[in-house]
Amino acid sequence: MEQPESKKVQKKPQKKLYRNHVAQILLLVFVAIVTALSVMGYGISRYKRYYYASATRSCNVMVADLVKHGEDFPNEDMLAYYIPYSMNSTAASVGTYLYLFNTDGQCILCSANTGQEADGLTLSVEMLHAMKEKGTYLTDRSSGKFNRSIAEPMLCNGSAFTIQQDGREQTYYLFANTYTHALNNYVTDFILVTVLVSLAVLAIAIAMEMHIILQRAKQREQIIQVLQLNARGDYTKKLQPEQWVGSEMEPLVTVLDSLVRQAERAESYSKQFVSNVSHELRTPMTIISGFVEGILDGTVPRNKRMEYLSIVSQEMQRLKMLVTSMLNLTKFDAGTIQINYQMFTMNDTAFRTVLMFENRLEKRHISVEGLDAPPLRVYADPDLMGQVVYNLVENAVKFVNESGTISFRFESSDHDWIFAVRNTGNGISKEELPRIFERFYKSDASRSQDKTGLGLGLDITKQIIHLHHAQISVRSEEHVYTEFEVRLPQIKPPHSEQESEETPRLQPPTQ
Repeated sequence: MEQPESKKVQKKPQKKLYRNHVAQILLLVFVAIVTALSVMGYGISRYKRYYYASATRSCNVMVADLVKHGEDFPNEDMLAYYIPYSMNSTAASVGTYLYLFNTDGQCILCSANTGQEADGLTLSVEMLHAMKEKGTYLTDRSSGKFNRSIAEPMLCNGSAFTIQQDGREQTYYLFANTYTHALNNYVTDFILVTVLVSLAVLAIAIAMEMHIILQRAKQREQIIQVLQLNARGDYTKKLQPEQWVGSEMEPLVTVLDSLVRQAERAESYSKQFVSNVSHELRTPMTIISGFVEGILDGTVPRNKRMEYLSIVSQEMQRLKMLVTSMLNLTKFDAGTIQINYQMFTMNDTAFRTVLMFENRLEKRHISVEGLDAPPLRVYADPDLMGQVVYNLVENAVKFVNESGTISFRFESSDHDWIFAVRNTGNGISKEELPRIFERFYKSDASRSQDKTGLGLGLDITKQIIHLHHAQISVRSEEHVYTEFEVRLPQIKPPHSEQESEETPRLQPPTQ
């Protein structure tokens, strides 16, 4: 039976995660081995230097004593008594084997504990060369042993010295062979201790790493389970960032929780949007259908038909603007919308828009001001700017108070064309002002006054304004007024596109 595709997909990141954990542990083992070898190398090298210095110290002390004695008794035959005595006593007390050689490399004397005869013992060419060049020699190789029957490692060190012998100076080479038991034992013990300590530390480190890995795996599983529920639209469980404070996962959980909450809001807004769109479409369609059927079947009197057809026309315009808004929203998100710049009069666009709301304005006794201002001719996309004007006027009509006023302002500054819509009414609170251009956002006041709005008008307006490299701002005083102001940058149109200044204007409605 084949496994589900989702499980196959899940196995791939799990295998990769497992390989990552194995790589971390192997890296930890490698670091532990390198550290242990470094510690062992440093410790053994340091002790070895100390041991060699200690081993050669007794030989150097003896050489200094022989030189001093030769200076004090220049006519004494030191080879007859003093030197053999010193070699035997030093060898016995220190536990070393001493040999005295002449400059030709021939052995003259051996300490009694060597059990060897001096005859036949000679220095190797390497030893003799080193003594003549440097006056010292030191090695722990088997070539430094004078008694080859001894299998154990020994340290060989030699020192050159000059004494007064029979009234003249004589140079000799004093060599010592010393067992390296202490050094060998130290090295063995040090390696053993280092290995044991390293293994203990490595075991603790691996245990801690495994604990961290398991904890991370558990946390990841917990996050994945919650996200899987959220992905299916179940938001009953959330990541709760406050429970992850101080954790390694805190930044990730914070970001994911923010994304999930945004997705939850978007889904809620989407459901509300679909519901509102359905209502917004149904209402004008119902009105249009009812009036058209009434006209066709004769229910509507002839003297009322033009009035009802005017209402049908207004509702058709409302439908057109609604559909245009949704289409433009899709184009904005896809980045495919284009601007068709033309010269047109903003006052006429505002006048035509107000006519679409004439019935609602009359029913609520709303007065309109400013449409008779001097013409403001702008260079922009007339269709897109028409949608901006529609959205701002619709917003003003929704929230103007009963018997209130909607005012228009058309101005021109040094660099901008200015268009503003102002309505009296409850206004917008300071807390809500920064959010009113967000998609689907509806203020507390708008929720109570506008039950079916989509929460898209101001978002679309802002995007159209930005496409024109223009600016939009809002001012409001609670329980007094709200004003939206648009500033279009003055762009000089091509000469062929400039319209005649004598183009007749539409007359504003009388209130």
